[in-house]
Amino acid sequence: DDVDLGSAGGTTGDHGGRSSNEGEEDTVEGRDTSTVEKRMASRDAIHPLKRKRSRSRSDEKVSLWQDFGTYQICLLFATQFSYMPIAASILCTSFMKMTTEGCSLVLAARNGTAGPAGANETTTASPTWYRGTGTVPEGEFHSLFTLWGLDCTEGAQTIQTWLSTAIMVGGLVGALISGFVADRFGRKPVVIASLVVVSLGNGLLLLSSLLSWPLTLPIFVVIGGACGGYMTTNLVLVVESLCLPSSRLLVVALNGWSLSMAGTALLAFMCPNWFQYHLAVAIISSICALGLYFIADESLLWLKSSHKVTRFDRASERLIQFNGGEGCKDIALLCQLEKDEAAAPARPLAARETDESGGQTVRAAPSMTYIDLFNEGSLRPHLLSLVYCFFSSSVVSFGCYFAIDSLSGNRYANLAMAGIGKFGLGLLPFAVSSCVSRKQVALVSVAAAAIATWVVLACLLAGLPFQSVAITVLSLVATAALDPTWKISHLYSTELFPTSMRNMARGLCNSAGRIGSSLAPGITHLRHETPGVTYGMFALLLTAQLVITAVFLPKQLPSELQDSVPGPLISAEKKKKAKRSEFDDQEEEVGSRDDSSQLSETAPLTP
Repeated sequence: DDVDLGSAGGTTGDHGGRSSNEGEEDTVEGRDTSTVEKRMASRDAIHPLKRKRSRSRSDEKVSLWQDFGTYQICLLFATQFSYMPIAASILCTSFMKMTTEGCSLVLAARNGTAGPAGANETTTASPTWYRGTGTVPEGEFHSLFTLWGLDCTEGAQTIQTWLSTAIMVGGLVGALISGFVADRFGRKPVVIASLVVVSLGNGLLLLSSLLSWPLTLPIFVVIGGACGGYMTTNLVLVVESLCLPSSRLLVVALNGWSLSMAGTALLAFMCPNWFQYHLAVAIISSICALGLYFIADESLLWLKSSHKVTRFDRASERLIQFNGGEGCKDIALLCQLEKDEAAAPARPLAARETDESGGQTVRAAPSMTYIDLFNEGSLRPHLLSLVYCFFSSSVVSFGCYFAIDSLSGNRYANLAMAGIGKFGLGLLPFAVSSCVSRKQVALVSVAAAAIATWVVLACLLAGLPFQSVAITVLSLVATAALDPTWKISHLYSTELFPTSMRNMARGLCNSAGRIGSSLAPGITHLRHETPGVTYGMFALLLTAQLVITAVFLPKQLPSELQDSVPGPLISAEKKKKAKRSEFDDQEEEVGSRDDSSQLSETAPLTP
C-alpha cells in the first residue's frame, strides 16, 4: 500500500491497472455498457487522486482556503494579470482623439495665435512645444491620429468611432468562435492563442507609419477577436479548477478587467506615444502567453467530460506535484471530480476515438453544438436572459468608457478612477455572499446604475453642460455600479450550464456583450450632438435589464458544476432505444451509436 501511495505521481499503477507501457492497446470495443461501467468504477477507485483522498480524512469539510492550492493561486494570478494587454488593446482608441483643450492649443499654434483657436491677437512665434504637424501639447497622448495628421480635424470623431467599432466587431466574432473551439479542443489552447494574436496584432500596429487608417481596420478587427476569445475562455479555465461556490465567486470578484482599466490608464500616462504604447502591450501579452503556457494545465473537468484519459492522468499527477503533494490541497478538486464517479451513462456513448497513448481506444464524448444548447428547454430561458444582460451591460459600460475623453477632468485619472471603483464594488458579491443572494446583489447593482443614468438624463434636459463635474461623477458612478452585476452575470454563465456546453454558453453571452460593445461607439458618438439621447438609451436598457433579472434569473446557483445536460435532447424513439440498451440489447445499442451525433449526455471517465 505504501508503494502504491508513493507512486501517485509516477507511472506505476496510476492508470487504473494499465501497464506503464502506454503503447499497450486496451480497447473497449464490443463490450456492453455494463462492462464499461464496471471498468469506470474500477479505474476511479485506484486513480492517484482517489488514493490521495483516501490518505486524508474523508469526512473533512473543505474550506475556502483549502480550495486554493498553489496551482489554483498561480493560475488565478496569471489569468487575471493577462487582462492587462486585453484591456489596453480594447481601450486604445480612447486615447486617439486629442482633448478639447489640447485641440485649442494646437489650432492656436497652427494659426500663430497666443490664445484659443479663433482669437484675434497674434504673436510672432508659435509656442516652444510646437514643431508643426505631428506634435502635441505637453500632457496629450501622441496617438495614431497625430501620426496620420488627423488631430483636431472634422473627421477625427468619426474615424475614432470606426476604429472602436472594428475592435468590438472582432470581439463579437472571437467570442462566438472561441466558445465552440474551447468546448471542442480545450480551454488552454484558446487562452494562449488569444494572447499570442494580441501580441502579434499590436506588433503589426508598429508599422502604422506605413499605413493609412483604413488599412489598419483589419488589424483592429483581429486584435478585437483575440480579446473576445480570451475574455470568453480564461474564467472557465480557473473556475473549473475549483470546487466550492464561494471560491468561484471570489475568482469572479477578483476579475482582472477593472484593475486592468487602471493599469491601461497608467500605461498610457507612462508611454504617451503610440509606438511605445503598442510595443509595451505586445511585450506584456507575449510574457503572459509564455507564463500561462508553463503554468496552466488543461481543465480536468473538460478532459474528463471529453474522455481524454491519458491527458487527464498526466494533468492530475502534475496538479498533485504542483500543490506539493498535500492531500488537503486536492480534497476540493476531488469533490468536483468524484461527484459522479458512480453514475452510469443513461445512453450508449458516442463514436470511438484513439487516446493520445498511441494504442488505447476509448469512446469519444458526444459533440455539442449551439443548436443543442438552444434546444434544451430547461436552459433556454436562463440563456436568453443572460444574453440580454450581457448586451445591456456592455452597451452602457463601453459607452461610458468611450465617453471618458469627453468628460471634464484628466482622462487618465477618470479611467483609473473608473477601474478602481469597479474593482472595489466588484468585491461586494463576495463580501455579502453570506447574507444576501447573488440575484439580490445583481438587482441592487443594476438599479444603482439605472438611477445614475436617469439622473444624468434629467441634468442634461435641465440644461447642465455635458462637461460639468456632476455629469462626470454620475457617469463614473454608473460605470462602477455595474461591476457587481457583471460579476454575477459571469458566474451565472459559468455555473448554470454543463461542461460540454459551458464555453458555448459563455461564447453566446460574450457575443451578445460584444454586439453591445460594437454598438456602443456609435451610441456614444451621439454625445457630440445630443448627449441626452445617449444617456436616455442607457437608462432604458438598464431599466429593462432590471426587470429581466428580477423575473427570469434564478435566485440560487448549483452548488457544483454540472457535467451533464439536465434533460435529454433526443426524441422519444431514441429514449426507448437508450432504455432498451440497459438490458444489453446489442442491436439497439449499435443503432444508438449510429445516431451518436444527437446524443448529448457526457459520461464519467472511461478506461
